[in-house]
Amino acid sequence: MVAGTLSSVGVLNWALNHIEGVCTQKAVNGFSCPYSRIHFNTSLIWGAIGPRRFFNNDIGYSALLYFFIIGPVLVIAVYLLRRRYPNSLWEKVHVPLFLGGLNYLPPATGTNYSSWAITGLIFGYLIRKRLYAWWYKYNFVLSAALDSSVSIAGVVIFFTIFFTGASSHFSWWGTKVYKASPLRHS
Repeated sequence: MVAGTLSSVGVLNWALNHIEGVCTQKAVNGFSCPYSRIHFNTSLIWGAIGPRRFFNNDIGYSALLYFFIIGPVLVIAVYLLRRRYPNSLWEKVHVPLFLGGLNYLPPATGTNYSSWAITGLIFGYLIRKRLYAWWYKYNFVLSAALDSSVSIAGVVIFFTIFFTGASSHFSWWGTKVYKASPLRHS
């Protein structure tokens, strides 16, 4: 934990002092800090603007208030379905967890969620159902390996492609799509 904390603080300080335009729209290589912007915008909505002005009928977000009704209704509906069908798929549905996960949608991309969903479906359902002994023995090791490999790949990609400046020579759809998004400028 200490090593993780020190490395996180070290990387953060290095990034803030060495990446030009970090956490701005003009940041090189897309270091625009989307989660920080979402947190800032949320703080602004609930603090400076206030929910009364934000959710009034003039602005157009008043329909979002219906989700305060939909949330409990979904929980009650799933609870009743669990009682009615005790050994069904409804036993595995957790509405607060699902709705809480939607918090991370604004800065994430479709790639983030589609890869998560495909991996979860394959290993959490198909392999568990057909190869339970293998799943029981190796699933958590596989999970740790996937998490670790993403972190290691991020470090390797950063130092080999971005830090060396090689990324300035890449020009294709995948390197420009985030710049064309209308949500990026909102």
